[in-house]
Amino acid sequence: MSYKTILVSLNEVGRIAESVAAAVTLARETGAHVSGLYVIPAVQVYPSVGFEAAPQVFEGNRTFFKDNAERVKQAFEEAMRRESLPHDFHQIDARTPVIADEVVAAGRSADLVVVSATNPDEITGVERDFVEQVVMALGRPVIVLPYQGDAALSLGEIVVGWDGGREAARAAFDALPLLKKASKVRIVRIDPQKDPSLRGSVAGADLAETLSRHGVKAEAQGYPTDGLDEGQALMRCAEDSGAGLIVMGAYGHSRLAEFIFGGATRFVLTRMARPVLMSH
Repeated sequence: MSYKTILVSLNEVGRIAESVAAAVTLARETGAHVSGLYVIPAVQVYPSVGFEAAPQVFEGNRTFFKDNAERVKQAFEEAMRRESLPHDFHQIDARTPVIADEVVAAGRSADLVVVSATNPDEITGVERDFVEQVVMALGRPVIVLPYQGDAALSLGEIVVGWDGGREAARAAFDALPLLKKASKVRIVRIDPQKDPSLRGSVAGADLAETLSRHGVKAEAQGYPTDGLDEGQALMRCAEDSGAGLIVMGAYGHSRLAEFIFGGATRFVLTRMARPVLMSH
């Protein structure tokens, strides 16, 4: 298994440099073709309220993305040509105001999709829940870049969050082409001492053994939360080890349950400090 087509979403205009840099790193490591995707959303139409006869039309997002289209295309293509990477650029005039819908539709034909998180403190024109929509609906692995900082993607060391669940298994094997490139892969089980079935065993050792047959330099370890949220503990583990990528399953519980009770996915998406590969 290898990645042959990587799609990078370019609508977070303020994070173009970081998004393109991540795509370049991935393409160099895997030899994949890179497709840049830029969506011009349709105007937003709001129903009329009160005594107003006509609906309200908001064109601000459409205008903003139209005005920045040429700059985004130029930044993407210059970076690809500079690195001599096979690439193409697609600008889509969307049928709806929802950018995520077009990214999902295009991304289902790719091996891997790269997106940037949306800064909750800024209005960027991209939906606030853009990443959640893409991860939940896409059916492909998604690398999410932090919305601040340099968002540098490195494959030297990778941390894989492992709980034995469906989403974690999907993520681990979706990430296999990248895990094979890493000099070290840590299979991390958060608080294994809380699971009676794991007593007397090394949590994640079975996955590490399977990955080793693919040539992955993997080792399994438990990691205590010390009272931290699971997502926070996973990020701290990655920080302690200097990992350049976290791999994890997304939304093992429903999004509503994570919103109400909290969850690793929600915590990581709101406070991530390094790239994360997610699968659902």
